[in-house]
Amino acid sequence: MYGIGVLKGMMVTIQRMVKPVATIEFPEVTRPMSSRARTNLLWFDERCTGCSTCAQACPDGCILVETTPNPDGSLHKVRYEIDFRICMYCGLCVEACPYQAIQAGGVFEDAVYEFDTMYKDKHALTKLAHEHLRRNDYLYPHGQKAPPDVIELIEIEAREAPLSKGERVVKANTRG
Repeated sequence: MYGIGVLKGMMVTIQRMVKPVATIEFPEVTRPMSSRARTNLLWFDERCTGCSTCAQACPDGCILVETTPNPDGSLHKVRYEIDFRICMYCGLCVEACPYQAIQAGGVFEDAVYEFDTMYKDKHALTKLAHEHLRRNDYLYPHGQKAPPDVIELIEIEAREAPLSKGERVVKANTRG
């Protein structure tokens, strides 16, 4: 019958009118991301030994690691770069790293105006990682607390550098 279909449609409409709003104002408000989401990769220099296991595990070949030996037998990381232009965020590098130096869990803000800005060297990767630690109470994505010397370094950097766009938005929304 024609009238029953209209009544069913009106019931759905009325039910949706009573429920809370599902949309958000995106750049200002973000939804919490699942810890299993395939977001930006974060590279933590203090955890990395330069073994290049992550680069060997990467099927795209988007990770470049260049090291030189130190006199004490450890490796000095000359270059560490990730080309996010070709990364498929499969997470094999995360699984391969024995020291959890590379982890998924960064911000999901990959939209760029220039394609070449998605190529990150070790300085840009360290900046992203420190920004993540500062925003998340100095916790790594897997839940472990950062060492005190790293926390001190990040706090010194935060005093010297201006706020990022995300932090300005958070501060603006928390004003009373």
